Amino acid sequence: MQADNTHKTLIRKYIHNDCTPAELESIKELMKLPQAQRLFDEVLSENWSGFEAELDLDQPRLNHKLQAFYNRLQKDETEQAQVEVSAGFFGKRTYLRFAAVLAAAILSLGTYGLLQLKKTPVREQFAIHEIANPMGQQSRIVLPDSSEVFLGAGSKLKFPERFTAKTREISLEGEAFFQVTKNPHKPFIIHTGTVQTKVLGTSFRIEAFRGSPLMVSVATGKVRVDDYKGVEVRSLAILLPGQRVSYDSGKARLGTVDIEEVKGWKDGRLVFRGASLREITNTLERWYNVKFDYGNPGKSMEKISVLLQANVPLAKIMKVLSATGHFKYKIDTNHVRIH
Repeated sequence: MQADNTHKTLIRKYIHNDCTPAELESIKELMKLPQAQRLFDEVLSENWSGFEAELDLDQPRLNHKLQAFYNRLQKDETEQAQVEVSAGFFGKRTYLRFAAVLAAAILSLGTYGLLQLKKTPVREQFAIHEIANPMGQQSRIVLPDSSEVFLGAGSKLKFPERFTAKTREISLEGEAFFQVTKNPHKPFIIHTGTVQTKVLGTSFRIEAFRGSPLMVSVATGKVRVDDYKGVEVRSLAILLPGQRVSYDSGKARLGTVDIEEVKGWKDGRLVFRGASLREITNTLERWYNVKFDYGNPGKSMEKISVLLQANVPLAKIMKVLSATGHFKYKIDTNHVRIH
């Protein structure tokens, strides 16, 4: 009972728009409780209506109060439009129910003519943009917050036309380099499967192709990487400039990386250190939209280190790669045969 009274006091303050930031967070938690609907109903149905000053039935003033309440509910909904983690009591239907009960409470005072306000606020919907690069194509994308994404070949990015919630959330499949605009009040979150990479403002690269290890490499700032599986959250790494995490088969491995290499990727600077020839040609298949095959399958497993500049014709790339890997090759349109 004492808890109910405390909750009701908080609800009254919310209706009066008199909550502190901490109390607004408490309201959000309250709305997730099973008894939230009942508590709101009881508060709004009490003899106390939250409008003692309007007992003279001043219709315009009552209309103004109700409209203000609707506006606040709509604002709260809009802020959560892109990041609703739980439908619960923090969803649209519950808000509309609370607004309807409030209207009934006001009408019980003997007012009339509120039908003009019967239209409940509708959540503003924002389009989700999807950009998918085919093999052989890279692109630069400017997000609604002015952050830049250099999206790699064979990669896909999804993002809303506006960031309206308390976070900036996008999803990535493939690889990209990010230059994120700083905003300490709106963390930037990249979803790659069950893994979330969270930043406030920094530059980093993510490689997240299906069937391959996830790689996050940081050039500037700080990055947090977590794995979300249901209600369980596993922290994989908190990365600083020059650090990298690789995540595969449930295992996270920390390492270091050259910052200039991380930055240079967006300009086609591809650095391979002790990589198999197959790994290298897999990357070139995406960048140049070609297919490689091997006359000798064992050759593909040989490891080499090489720096390639992938903004030049493939013929030049293959001259450098063949000289380093000691092999011969033949290019036939979009097919490369390695002997």
